[in-house]
Parts: sequence; structure tokens; C-alpha cells
Amino acid sequence: MTSAAPVTIRCADWHDPADHARLSGIRRAVFIIEQQVPEALEWDDDDATATHLLAIAPASGEAVGTARILPDGRIGRMAVLRPWRGRGIGRMLLREAIAHCQETPFLHA
Repeated sequence: MTSAAPVTIRCADWHDPADHARLSGIRRAVFIIEQQVPEALEWDDDDATATHLLAIAPASGEAVGTARILPDGRIGRMAVLRPWRGRGIGRMLLREAIAHCQETPFLHA
């Protein structure tokens, strides 16, 4: 995956307890708490089948951003924790998500 300051981006496993905690923690902080998205709207069945990206600060190991790619290639649920914004992390996540889509065959109905 992509590695560049200030973060490393890797695929994360929604079904792995450690990755799940990191992914959901970022989304909870950004969408539910900060943006006041109702919790019932944030979580859906798509999380189980999506490809999830996680941005990690190499120096601390802190998870600071996330994005998900649905099986049909739609990119969404992009979030970067407030203290980490303005450093190009969202752009890095989007570039990695697009690269993943370009490498992955998708079924379109």
C-alpha cells in the first residue's frame, strides 16, 4: 500500500477486533460525535463486505483516518480525525482507494 509521511495506509479487516475498533472509533468520532450523524445511519451491512483502508501515524501507531470501498467500487465513509486534518491524509486515502478500484474488477448490475 502507500507509505508516506505523515501516515501509512493499509487495508484493514472489519472482522478483526483490533481493526474494527480502530475503524469504528474514527468513524464514531468524526461522523456520530462531531457531525452528529445518527448512529443508526452510520452503521450498515455494507461494512461486512467492504474493503476498508486505515491511515496509521507511523511514529505513534495511532489510527487517524479511514475510508471504505464497497464491492461495486463506490468509495465512501472517508474520515480523518480532527487533529490530523490539513496534512493531506484525506487525499492519500482517496488516492489509495482509487488505485484499489483500478486494480479490482467490479461487478456492476
